[in-house]
Amino acid sequence: MYVARQFARLLALVGLMVVAAANGQPAGSADNTGPAKVVADSVVSQDSSASMRTAAILLAGQQPLTNAPLPLLESPRWASFVREVTANWARYSQTIGDPMAQWALEEVPAATETVFYPFSGPDFVTVNHLFPNARRYVMMAMQSAERPLDLANLPPDLLEQSLGVLTSAWQHFGVHGFYVTEYLEKYLYSTRANIGASTFIVSFLSLQGFEIERVVPIEVDANGMIQELSPSTPRWRSVRIQANRNGKTIIVDYLKVDLSNVGLQAAPENLELVRSLAAGPVMFKAASHLPQNASFSVIANEVLTRSPVILQDETGLRYTNLIQAHQVALFGKFVVAHHAFQSYHGDLAQAFAKREDIKPLKFRFGYFKDGNYAVMIAQRK
Repeated sequence: MYVARQFARLLALVGLMVVAAANGQPAGSADNTGPAKVVADSVVSQDSSASMRTAAILLAGQQPLTNAPLPLLESPRWASFVREVTANWARYSQTIGDPMAQWALEEVPAATETVFYPFSGPDFVTVNHLFPNARRYVMMAMQSAERPLDLANLPPDLLEQSLGVLTSAWQHFGVHGFYVTEYLEKYLYSTRANIGASTFIVSFLSLQGFEIERVVPIEVDANGMIQELSPSTPRWRSVRIQANRNGKTIIVDYLKVDLSNVGLQAAPENLELVRSLAAGPVMFKAASHLPQNASFSVIANEVLTRSPVILQDETGLRYTNLIQAHQVALFGKFVVAHHAFQSYHGDLAQAFAKREDIKPLKFRFGYFKDGNYAVMIAQRK
């Protein structure tokens, strides 16, 4: 792979020299607005896209059809990692993912455009199961995206450490179906590899049969619009992933954003983006009950007043507020919140005790509560 990259760069340089000569300019001149820059960008982009596809395949515990990196495949940790990914993805799919996807086909209103998932972490797999027809997913959380981990090109000592971290992450996800926030922080800083949210997102995409087409850093501009940055940006706080499955292209935008009132007031461009996204379908899951906290009232109010469809567990918006402008369908069982948040959602427990139209839920959703799992689907009246 290293040789292939060097050859691609050599081709780019030759292209620059040829085009520059044709235009009467010395190679490497300051005028980069002409055809020479197009040639170079094209070659680098193709090389980067191929590398990202390979990285995603490897992160999913699979072997690429070509350019298999022998040092990685010969690592003892690699075999263990592959076993854990395979076993835990199968466990998740059987007990959570597949039942959830089937339930969604029967119960969740279809969304074909953009779905907004605040407090998401890297949990692309859930929002895709629940809204499989969406063209774009916008996810927001406090964790940095970083570049997807390139297992094929890590030095041996960092490779072993990184495979150990990823193996542990998969063991947790296979059982629980989500990543704990404090664990995500540990994954990011436990090695020099900076394992961020994008690593897990491209893993999920590959396991779900998507092919990665592009991965680029992004930011929110002053007008609340998402704009792409140069791939050479040193640290990728936020990321856009373009992927294709069976001829359908989707966009996954993951943004590192502080969604607290203080955070949104300090960054009005983020508030403008939240306001626009809240006008479509919104999902909350394992959100630490933050949308019920006074310190997060801004995003809660934007979603309450704008969204036509809200899908959430008990950690999302307050049930009492939700029913004021929405028809709310209840699924599963709810008696009390997770022990870390027991003061929250007494109103929801009362609703589950009194309502007679509650439908069953045959999969785990959100925090572990010994079978006490609930989903709400709220549609604006």
